[in-house]
Amino acid sequence: MREPSLLRRIALRLVIVTVMGGIVGYGWLYRKASLTAAALNQQTLIEQAKNIARHLQIDSRGRLSVKLPAAVEENYEEADSPYHYAVSDEAGNILLSSGRILSPMRLLHGDEQHVYDYRRSGSRSLRVTGAAVGTLAGGRQLVVQVEAVASRDHGLVKAVTDEFVTDGGWLGLPLLAILLAVSILTVRQTFSPLSRLSRLAAEIEPGKSGNRLPEVGVPKEVMPLVRAVNSALDRLEKGFLQQREFTANAAHQLRTPLAVLQAHIDTLPDEGIAQRLQKDLSSMARIVSQLLLVSRLEAATGDVEEEMDLRAVAVEAAASLGPLAIAAGKSIEVDELEAPVFARGSSWLLQNALNNLIENALAQTPPGTAVRIHVSDEPAIAVLDWGPGVPPEMREKIFERFWRGDREKGGAGLGLSIVARIMRFLGGSVSVGDAPGGGAAFTLHFPRGPRTV
Repeated sequence: MREPSLLRRIALRLVIVTVMGGIVGYGWLYRKASLTAAALNQQTLIEQAKNIARHLQIDSRGRLSVKLPAAVEENYEEADSPYHYAVSDEAGNILLSSGRILSPMRLLHGDEQHVYDYRRSGSRSLRVTGAAVGTLAGGRQLVVQVEAVASRDHGLVKAVTDEFVTDGGWLGLPLLAILLAVSILTVRQTFSPLSRLSRLAAEIEPGKSGNRLPEVGVPKEVMPLVRAVNSALDRLEKGFLQQREFTANAAHQLRTPLAVLQAHIDTLPDEGIAQRLQKDLSSMARIVSQLLLVSRLEAATGDVEEEMDLRAVAVEAAASLGPLAIAAGKSIEVDELEAPVFARGSSWLLQNALNNLIENALAQTPPGTAVRIHVSDEPAIAVLDWGPGVPPEMREKIFERFWRGDREKGGAGLGLSIVARIMRFLGGSVSVGDAPGGGAAFTLHFPRGPRTV
């Protein structure tokens, strides 16, 4: 199951919050515009009612009339005008009107005024907003009432909304998009220290167990995790050092009993038994030597910038193991080269790696054949034998520590893992393939040195 991305989850929530914020923001603006428009409309109606009240006249016969300016009169007389008015007495009797029926009005006293609205009966889209103002004319208490009829999608609210969208309200969408992009970028940059810490943590291995995660430039929210990891690494390194010291001490202490046992075996009168014991003792001594080498490798922090002549190291390794090969009825050959091949590294470590490969090859190649060492200007050193080879499915596991395949019969499974460990320490690698004509070919690959030819 694929693990969910924290960045993706945060980005998704930012998108949701941004969209919801946009909806709420635009909804609030629309609501605010609606309330403001309604208040302006009501105030307009009140002012119109007051204006009509100021123009009321009563003649000598007590008849009521209104003389409005021509421009004002047109607002009430046009057929498509949304405005109409009426003047009524205290009993609610309409005395004057613009010719339309208004909603029923409650009685007003003095200069009392109020606003109201209702939906016209039989219509869901038409809404009526009205204002009523009390006034005195000729000693009579009158009520001036003004109403405006508007459809749901018409009027001041729609005008204000259209003006807002036309003049710049549409900029809100790209602004929200920019805000979202900046937020996601900020979150990504916030996670960059975690990515850096992850890369540094991935580089920590047994050979670099002293490395720690930096505590400088780390967000304070992540600092407890960094300190916990560093504390765990401290404990692991302490245990690793104790284990390495135990292995080294145990291997070193075994050398003396093995030497004493060697001396006693040499005095045995039965040569057959002595030879078998000598073989077992040699195997034990080799395992002890390998354990000591492993311990030295794990503690190695020295310079690996020595300039090595790979051919010279190969010849030296062949010469040191020549007697072992002759005793087994086999031989070691080193291909001739016209010029030396140089690489950066450590001759002592390379000698140990080659010794392990040559001993492994001698154990596999049949009597009467030769183990061949080929130095190339890659630079690389290949050790080839005439044994059964290494099946493809085993080529990854064969370099694991304590893994024992057919090529590790009688061993502890350390030889090839030591070779791989040495090559990693030298900045190179080791690979295994098929030798020409049969057998296995183990190749040591080195980083190029400045004088490699």
